Amino acid sequence: MINSTHPLHILVIEDSPSDFYLFNEYLRLTRLQVQTLHHANSLSEAIPIIDEYQPDLIFLDLTLPDSQGISTFQQLHEHVSHIGIIVLSGLADTQIALQTITEGAQDYLVKGDFDEKLLAKSIQYSIERKKILQAVVENYERFNTLIKATNDTIWEWDLSNQQITWNEGITNTFGYPASKVKPSTTWHHKNIHPDDRERVLNRIARCLSEGEDQWEEEYRYLTADGVYKSVYDRGYILRRDLKPYRMIGAMLDITERKRKQEEMIETQKLITRITIQTQEQERREIGLELHDNINQILATAKLCVDMAINEDDISKELLYKSYDSISRAINEIRSLSKNLVPPSLGDIGLKEALLEMIENMSVSPGLKIKIRANDPHVESLSNNKKLIIYRIVQEQVNNIVKHARASVADIELKTDQQHTHLTIKDNGIGFEPRKKGKGIGLHNILSRVEMQNGEMEIISSPGAGCMLKIVMPL
Repeated sequence: MINSTHPLHILVIEDSPSDFYLFNEYLRLTRLQVQTLHHANSLSEAIPIIDEYQPDLIFLDLTLPDSQGISTFQQLHEHVSHIGIIVLSGLADTQIALQTITEGAQDYLVKGDFDEKLLAKSIQYSIERKKILQAVVENYERFNTLIKATNDTIWEWDLSNQQITWNEGITNTFGYPASKVKPSTTWHHKNIHPDDRERVLNRIARCLSEGEDQWEEEYRYLTADGVYKSVYDRGYILRRDLKPYRMIGAMLDITERKRKQEEMIETQKLITRITIQTQEQERREIGLELHDNINQILATAKLCVDMAINEDDISKELLYKSYDSISRAINEIRSLSKNLVPPSLGDIGLKEALLEMIENMSVSPGLKIKIRANDPHVESLSNNKKLIIYRIVQEQVNNIVKHARASVADIELKTDQQHTHLTIKDNGIGFEPRKKGKGIGLHNILSRVEMQNGEMEIISSPGAGCMLKIVMPL
């Protein structure tokens, strides 16, 4: 970037020796720090000098041997748009010189009509103007890069004429070709979902009237293909003499984020519903177990005790029967409680807990269950992770016992550097997963897996058994 306090490097493109001599004298009288002064008689001679020395400032005569008039400036400016140019013109070229200002020249001087003071002022002003212009261009480029990086749809609303201009985000995000984008607020407001429109516009009007300088809302916005996207829109209000005259803002497409939020909410609802259903099912099963089994055993024991009290000759035999019934009731309660109360996995290890759980379950004599869990890293899992695996195995073994009609079931548990792998397969009657859907048991398993950010896969077909594959992060 040019700095007027540093020694200057100047190039003069002038084919008249006398005009160059006068320029050089005036430049010397300015007392500006000029380190090098290069001279070229034509554009073709100037280009190599520019490429090699990169001057801070160029003085350009519009009438050269190889170029005439406005095209002289245009050719040079196209090659060195980053360097400030001051045009040197004759009286007859004044209108053309003015035109060069509109096309990017920093200033113009009329030959024979300037002295060292005007020259010094022109050089200093030109350097400062170019410096400011370079800063503006760099800021614009940074702003443009930032916009592209954020993928936002940028808009500017002129409140004086109700016109809105958009960046390319209106095309990239919402699919509207430039020819279909209307600059009016009417077109923009029409694209806001009818159920959101009044709320959004009332909020904007309130911000404008109450002196706020920021506005933000979430709403749905129509795309070119007729589908609504969810957007987060925020704007900044510019005021002059406390009156709003412009809004600048950015719309962010949050459709995918909203979808994931809604999925999460639905998943939480599903987990809650399944938890309640599971609790109710467990209560029913416990109630049936107490009523149909333990209660009957205790009733038999009570009957034996009652009879023993009244029948002295067989009281001993009846007391033995009562003792046996109470012992069976105790064992049934112990078995029931083992299914309900989590095992102390830290004491006996996960594999031993799984073996004990299967041993205590009412497994059909025709069903053989094998467990492979010899990976030493399995026992280093957290107790919470072990308990989740324990409950998953318990749930799936119950499913196999109740529904699979299998003769063999295999359970394999292993780890790799990042994941725990659990596979449970049987040779039962199988089913079609997509047709049957997931019952409470499989939903319970899926809920536990998803809470660990894991994945579950069911591979089954009628007559081909079932394989449950689960992968969870360590």
